[in-house]
Amino acid sequence: MIEDDNIIPRGPFKGKKIEFASTTGIDMFLEIAEDFMERIFGFEPGDYLITDESILFDFTGVDKMEIPEVHKKIQEEYDLDVSDILSGNLMEIFMRVHRKKYGPPL
Repeated sequence: MIEDDNIIPRGPFKGKKIEFASTTGIDMFLEIAEDFMERIFGFEPGDYLITDESILFDFTGVDKMEIPEVHKKIQEEYDLDVSDILSGNLMEIFMRVHRKKYGPPL
C-alpha cells in the first residue's frame, strides 16, 4: 500500500490521514473476541471491526441494547461482572474473561 492511499482526497477532512488503531491485543485474544461478539452482540466473525481501543459503547444500540443490558448479558453468558470497567474497553473485558477461564498468568 502506498503512503498516499491513507490520505483523504476530498471533503471536509481533505488531506487528513486515516490510521486504524492497533489490533495486536485483540489478536492475542481472538478466540475470546469472536466468542464474545457472537454471544453478546450476535455478530459472526467478519461482521464487525474491533481494535485494541474498541469499547462497549461502540456497540450500544445494537438490537436496542444499552450498557446495563450488555453488562447483564455478559454476567449471564460468562458469569462475570464487568460493570466496574468504566471505559467499557473490550481488551480489558477479554483479559478478564481469559483470567476467569485460564487463571492469572504465571
